[in-house]
Amino acid sequence: MAFKTIDDIEDRKRKESREKMKTEISDDISDVIGNVFRKPKIRKKTWFDMFLNLLKIIGVLMLLILFVNLILGNIWLLRFFIKSLFFGG
Repeated sequence: MAFKTIDDIEDRKRKESREKMKTEISDDISDVIGNVFRKPKIRKKTWFDMFLNLLKIIGVLMLLILFVNLILGNIWLLRFFIKSLFFGG
């Protein structure tokens, strides 16, 4: 039967705490590396996401049509009024 001294018990506790700290640090490092180099999770598109994308596309098309209409309409009106004012249209 072996006798354990206080120094042996403290040494064992110190070794256990070091091992615990090493495992915690290695777990933290592996989590960080996993978060950096892991592929991001792909989220499934729901019908609401598709609806929002459709609304965005329709909104951009409406703005484009409005912009073109303003430009071409103003050019046509300018030509019309210049002809009617100066050439008696």
